[in-house]
Amino acid sequence: MDDIRTEFHPHARIATRIDTYSDFTRQHNYEPPHPDRQPWLPFRCQLDFEVAELAHETALTHEQTTRLIQLVQRGRTEDFTLKNYADVRNTWEAASYRLTPFEKDTITVPLDGNDMEYTVYFRSLWDWGVDLLRHPDIGPHCVFDAQRLSKFDGDSFIRFIDEPWTADAFWECQSRIPPEAKPLAFILYADKSKLSSFGREKGYPVIARLANLPVAIRNGDGVGGGRVVGWLPLVKDDPKYKGTQKFANFKVAVWHAAVKKVLASIIPPLKHGRWANCWDDVARLFYTLVLILSADYEEQSVMSLTRGVMSNFPCPICLIPKDKLSSVMPHDYTLRTCRATNDLLIKARAERRKGQREAILKGQSIRDVNNTFHEMDPKTTDVHRALSYNHLHIVHRGLFGDHMWPELQILVGFLGRDSSAKVDKNFDALPRWRNMNHFDAVMAITFTDGSKYEDIFKLIVFAAHDILPNTDECKTAYLLLRCVRAYLEVDLYAALEVHTTETIAGGREALQKFSELMNVSSLRPDKNWSFPKMHLAAHLFDDIKAKGATRNYNTKPNEKCHGPLKESYQQRTNFKDVAPQILRADHWSLVSEFIRGQVDELAAHDARMAEDETDKTGPDTNITSDFHIRFGSRQPKQSLEAIEERHIDNPSFRRFRTKLNVFLNALPAVLQQVNMLPSDEVSLTIDYRITEFRFLKVNYESLVDFRQTTDYLRCSPRFHNVPRYDCVIVNTATGVFFARLLFLFTCNVNVASYPIALVCPYDTPIGRRLQKDKHLKFWLVRSQPRETASEFILAESIIRGVALAPDPTIAGDFLIMDTVDSDIFLRMKKMRLAARHLD
Repeated sequence: MDDIRTEFHPHARIATRIDTYSDFTRQHNYEPPHPDRQPWLPFRCQLDFEVAELAHETALTHEQTTRLIQLVQRGRTEDFTLKNYADVRNTWEAASYRLTPFEKDTITVPLDGNDMEYTVYFRSLWDWGVDLLRHPDIGPHCVFDAQRLSKFDGDSFIRFIDEPWTADAFWECQSRIPPEAKPLAFILYADKSKLSSFGREKGYPVIARLANLPVAIRNGDGVGGGRVVGWLPLVKDDPKYKGTQKFANFKVAVWHAAVKKVLASIIPPLKHGRWANCWDDVARLFYTLVLILSADYEEQSVMSLTRGVMSNFPCPICLIPKDKLSSVMPHDYTLRTCRATNDLLIKARAERRKGQREAILKGQSIRDVNNTFHEMDPKTTDVHRALSYNHLHIVHRGLFGDHMWPELQILVGFLGRDSSAKVDKNFDALPRWRNMNHFDAVMAITFTDGSKYEDIFKLIVFAAHDILPNTDECKTAYLLLRCVRAYLEVDLYAALEVHTTETIAGGREALQKFSELMNVSSLRPDKNWSFPKMHLAAHLFDDIKAKGATRNYNTKPNEKCHGPLKESYQQRTNFKDVAPQILRADHWSLVSEFIRGQVDELAAHDARMAEDETDKTGPDTNITSDFHIRFGSRQPKQSLEAIEERHIDNPSFRRFRTKLNVFLNALPAVLQQVNMLPSDEVSLTIDYRITEFRFLKVNYESLVDFRQTTDYLRCSPRFHNVPRYDCVIVNTATGVFFARLLFLFTCNVNVASYPIALVCPYDTPIGRRLQKDKHLKFWLVRSQPRETASEFILAESIIRGVALAPDPTIAGDFLIMDTVDSDIFLRMKKMRLAARHLD
């Protein structure tokens, strides 16, 4: 059970491997190399580097840097040779050549017979990739062979997909290159960035990631994470050409001419391969490819040469007509391909008459521009297959943020001010949950960032569900709320870090239900739902099968890279000709991270050597820190009598000592510990002292990625100045139920210490489910009718935390918030199936 099978691509010549779950790992086991003894070179000593590093990180001016150097010189106790800012700058420039630097070139694009020149900054993509392959700490994590992973469920092995090399496109690529070669796969992102506060100054970075690296490194902030590899020119609008097709094509032509400079270094190895020495001094033959293009819809249109949202065929992936875009289900519309688009351009350009040429291009909404991606091998890099589902812009800033949410605000507004106030009040009453924004009010929010839209999207059904369809005015808002819930299920499937055949099928089913609901919903007739971001989900699960989980191509990690660029503009430039200044600062930051990593590795290596010298037996590598539950926030010990007095007004604590004695006597383990006969009893007196805790960590195996996940739960009368008593799922001999934590403590009996929780169970039968609960996929729980209902449990019986939203329509009823994370979403799906909750 739970064994992991790894099948390697036949070209790898590696036998299929089956590992136990505990032994399965994606990490390569390798002997770390001996660190460089002078990793700070060309800085003359470590202190020189650390002072220069601090000056760069804090964006000190030239004068401030010189003053810092003078202060260090006055009090130095070790070698220090820097003299002034010029010395720092020159050393940084020398150090810059340790990694691939930026280059500068000029492109020329014709417009009305005039050659228009633009400057492009780029670094060699090939050399940047080789920098990572040669890095002693990053290179060993690279995966060069496609794999098919599956987990044994007791009957058969079930395939699962997460990283790019576990999906189909990587496998197909390796099948099309020579057996001795390896794919070197790139992920590219491009989008404009607002550098100034009001957006008057903009940049146009291209950011690259190496798809051969695990997501934790690839989407991280270190040397192996996303890196600016290009800076494209921005074409200013010309009033002379305002709104013309000619100028729109010209801007796209400039984009492709500039990107050609960025891609130039990987086009030859894409076709013929190229050898590179890696971290282990082994030369490998690599064939490059652009596996993933991560971009918003506007950038995807530029990359694919499609004419955008107003064209007859707006989708950059398929030839669906504009008036059919409200269809989100998979369909049989022809998929675009690089080869077909190129053939269409050749056919159109062969026409002498401009009108006929334009008619041919309009037939597929293609621009008359040379596409740089067409110069690549279509067997491994097809721009239309590389374009990927953009989780952030399609949903959180797209279908929900730009369409569903404003529409819901309008519809609730039609119901009157009281309805808006009710939704805000319900939102404020929702429990706080880790890694989620808490909103006091939402109905006035008209613009915010993608992460806040994401949280509103996840929570709105729990705050607005009491808008019942009992009047004609409420029906439309209620129907839209049902559509929101339906699409939220699609989004939760899309966000999974690991996909199986079952989750992909479940996602497609959720998409089908959403499509059917949108088609029958009596939404406002003047609202048009036929737009590209509505349709693009039709390609979502094909992308997952081809390129892995959506976090491999989500734009969110790339948009985080805009922050440092904006900071460099504001703190490290003179606001004139800013591109080279920003890119110089960006490259210095990369070099600084590279040197800092090696300095830290040297320090860690020396510490290990010193420890081994002290302890001749060597370090114990078998010690693990695994645990299921762990208490924290310890309080002073107190007697049982004091606890009962302190909570005298709380019915849940009545007869606290008596109930605790009964609970302990029912535990066979306690009887064993004290060697008692079953007829004997544990009898804790009123002065018996226990230790209260107000924080609980729960480790559990995630149903999403099979790895350990941790919940941080509170059981405190005063957490950030407000009471917070989180809820949990409990599994005892009597079954699984939901409960609220009331009191956490440890109780010592003889030599054993028992972590115990006093909880309020929510296990009263609900009875018949309402139609609303079926529509909105609600699972209701109800507290015991008497306020005195509480019981003790061993804290080890807690499965994980859960968020419960109070039902404003019935006091004492709560809704399971199954949308706060992917694990609880999958758990509740299983519970619904077991309970035969047919929606």
